[in-house]
Amino acid sequence: MSINISELLSIPSVSRKYEAEAGFDRLTLGHGLHYDIKEKEPFVLQVAKDGQNLHVTGNTEVKLVMPCDRCLSDVEITLPVHIDRKAVLKKDPDGEGDDDDEQGFIEGCLLDADQLIRDELVIALPTKVLCREDCKGLCSTCGKNLNLGSCNCEKESRDPRMAAIADIFREFQEK
Repeated sequence: MSINISELLSIPSVSRKYEAEAGFDRLTLGHGLHYDIKEKEPFVLQVAKDGQNLHVTGNTEVKLVMPCDRCLSDVEITLPVHIDRKAVLKKDPDGEGDDDDEQGFIEGCLLDADQLIRDELVIALPTKVLCREDCKGLCSTCGKNLNLGSCNCEKESRDPRMAAIADIFREFQEK
């Protein structure tokens, strides 16, 4: 969703509220990785201008569907989105303001609310997603979801590098 902020640009010091909602139904990351958005809350975006500085704030929640890291079951994750970004509308010729946040969310008189939400969602993504704390994951042999029941696979995981030592132990047990 793009918000026209042209009225803000003509006034030296002003603050306005805009209601916005994410205009996308899927969070797409690189290499074909994407997460579906189950629910998204509309939010109030506060845009304040002071001279040539623009300050954008807002909060919302987005519910994503992500796979469990152990069993690959779909998990609904609610992520809070906290937007607090600053932008310099015109940079000084001597280079001041170069270290401010990237201004990829403003182009001309349009503020891209989708880009703001997308950037904050990527930052808020959890490093590990589990369907439950005691998730048993998948069987490494047959791939069965062990949360749904056990499989008939051999439980002893054999490391081929340890086969010689396992044979020695087996010999002692047979005696």
